Amino acid sequence: MAALLCAPLLLCPALATATPATAATGTFVGSVDTATNDDTVALHVTPATSSILRLNEDLKLSVTITNDSATAIPAGNIDVFLAERALTSSTDLDDWLASDEDDDTGSDLMTSVPLTVPVQPNSTVTVAVSVPNAALGLFEWSPWGPRGIAASLNTDESVRASGRSTFVWYPDASVQQPPVVTPVNLAVAMPITTPANSSGLISAEDLAAYTSSSGILTRQLDGLLNRPVAIAVDPMIIASIRVLGTSAPESAITWLDRLDLAENDIFPLGYADSDPSLAVQAGSSSPLSPTSLTFATDPALFVPIEPTAAPEPEGSAVDPGAPTSSDAPAVPDQPTGENPVPTLDQLLAWDYTSTSIAWPADDAVAQADLSAFATAGLTTTLLSSGNVTLDDPEVTTSTTVDLGSNELGLVADAGISEAMRSAVMATTDDDWRGYMAELSSQIAVVAAANPDQAHTLLATLDRGWPPTAARLAQTIDALSALPWYSATTLTAAAAAPVSTDVTFRPQAEPSSSVDLASRLIAREAEIVSFSTALADPAAVTAPNRLAVLALLATSWRADPDDWRTAVDDNLATSSEVLRSVTVSTKGPINVVGSKVDIPVTLNNALGQAVTVRVQVVPSNGRLVVGNDVEAVIDASSAKTVSIPVTAAVGNGAVSLRVTLFTPSGAQLGQPSLISVNVRADWEGIGSRIFAALVVLFFGFGVWRNIVHRRRDRSQGAEADADPLDSDPAVTPPAVADDVPPAPRG
Repeated sequence: MAALLCAPLLLCPALATATPATAATGTFVGSVDTATNDDTVALHVTPATSSILRLNEDLKLSVTITNDSATAIPAGNIDVFLAERALTSSTDLDDWLASDEDDDTGSDLMTSVPLTVPVQPNSTVTVAVSVPNAALGLFEWSPWGPRGIAASLNTDESVRASGRSTFVWYPDASVQQPPVVTPVNLAVAMPITTPANSSGLISAEDLAAYTSSSGILTRQLDGLLNRPVAIAVDPMIIASIRVLGTSAPESAITWLDRLDLAENDIFPLGYADSDPSLAVQAGSSSPLSPTSLTFATDPALFVPIEPTAAPEPEGSAVDPGAPTSSDAPAVPDQPTGENPVPTLDQLLAWDYTSTSIAWPADDAVAQADLSAFATAGLTTTLLSSGNVTLDDPEVTTSTTVDLGSNELGLVADAGISEAMRSAVMATTDDDWRGYMAELSSQIAVVAAANPDQAHTLLATLDRGWPPTAARLAQTIDALSALPWYSATTLTAAAAAPVSTDVTFRPQAEPSSSVDLASRLIAREAEIVSFSTALADPAAVTAPNRLAVLALLATSWRADPDDWRTAVDDNLATSSEVLRSVTVSTKGPINVVGSKVDIPVTLNNALGQAVTVRVQVVPSNGRLVVGNDVEAVIDASSAKTVSIPVTAAVGNGAVSLRVTLFTPSGAQLGQPSLISVNVRADWEGIGSRIFAALVVLFFGFGVWRNIVHRRRDRSQGAEADADPLDSDPAVTPPAVADDVPPAPRG
């Protein structure tokens, strides 16, 4: 296909128009690309080389036709037009570039170049068009400034596609009326950020990828280093490299060293590029910042600093090759044996040009945000043009605006910023030339309208990443070649006179974003209250704060669905933390005494000890509960505490509501219910039964003794009265009648 299309181009290197007065040439320079079939035809016209057209120069244009339809575009004509009037204001320039009309009413036809071959389906054709200087109608006395050009593709007497662009007429060789130019002082600010994450720290693997030769951090720094651009760096990048200690990737350490040597103005963004306006509008009293990074530091990755050797005593031998006292290293501030782990301030420390600048998302700053920023020490706010109102839209004003109470706003010019962002993100040379022509015209229209007064403006790049470092550097270097551009610093821009005809216009973050952010802020308050029960609160609150900061990052605006998913995941994780201390006792428990101790088991799923206060409240008056009980639950364990209760009047069911509190009084989770069956009279009944049994037992014994004694006495009395009768075993002796008398003497 490419060979067939290129064959006629070799035979027809140039084409001439039918009108000598508007002679021009057109050359096909390529037929490339394959596009998706969406039934569209597009035309893109840009200056072929420079966006500046000088005296006696021909206008070189590049016209690109993209056919994304399913059918070929037949041969036709490419008509090129010049805007009838000069573009003398930013409004005129924006209107010209924003017009999507297929006709070019109000424009002068300069040339018509035949398109001799059809544009095949799903392909792109680029045609080089040269318009002679004589056909332009521009002379040395013509005022300098932007001019509009347009091109259209006509087939079968219908316009299939059209496009517009600009160039800057600059007759600097004019003898009669050389241009009077006062360059625009333009300050440029660009954020250095990484893709959004939900943890608030960048892993070693991601840092290695981001700081590799083609990584996004390397591309950004390569394009900005030592160029007239203020760098707004995300402190998370610095902290993530330093917190890794000796395990940090070598490429990341090298990147940090290069940033340290940069001559650019450098100021910090919010940590993790968190949007300060979103935090304040979601309920925070001020922009958020990290509280600790101790949980993420490993002492084994930080080498203690060894002290220098003690000086040799006087008179000792000195090695001639040894370093002198002036060459010896200074005594370190940190002695041997001291904890080498850096503090939060040390991890975040940087020699910033300024630390008082806030950079919220575009068109999202509310009135109350400004005072919250100022309270946090952020007295200068970078604003987009949607956050201000101009008394006269046709007049270009200075970038500074008074926000009241020693608060200053720096307003980014919308047209210049948009064109610069597009140029930096351009993926083809053709696209870059078109956006660069627009950028050049945006600055030129301000300089041409104010030839005797220098204006100071601000352009900002967005939270994107250029496809190559060369494209970013190419854009900045091309600006330096413009006669109507002068680089200035952000500090100088902030010192420019304040605009008197510009007022702050409050805006707001999208309601859906504020709702999600409010849930994060509210949940963090719950986490902080919960942490007062912990032995080490920072182990829970610090990583949660980093996660909140990461989820408030401005870059999430480009992926709202992914952001909602990340917020939901964070809320689910933090909910598990809040439910990590629970009551496992459920009941039922039988209470059969007037005073008993009810056992309640507490579980702690955290990796550290927890101190809680247990409060038990009965559902009715059948039980009276004693004072609250305080308990310390070891890490990842359970503990049973005894709750003293007293049975009152009556029997029945009672529900005990068990609530856990931190020592500071914050409630932990939801109350738990324990069912209890009260049988308070069982103790009295049992006592009476026992007493009765005792009485019966001893009474029976006494009665039995009495009966035995009475019987014994009765038998004894009968025996005394009749011994024989009383004892039948005794036989009386027999008496014999014939017993002789005893002899005498």
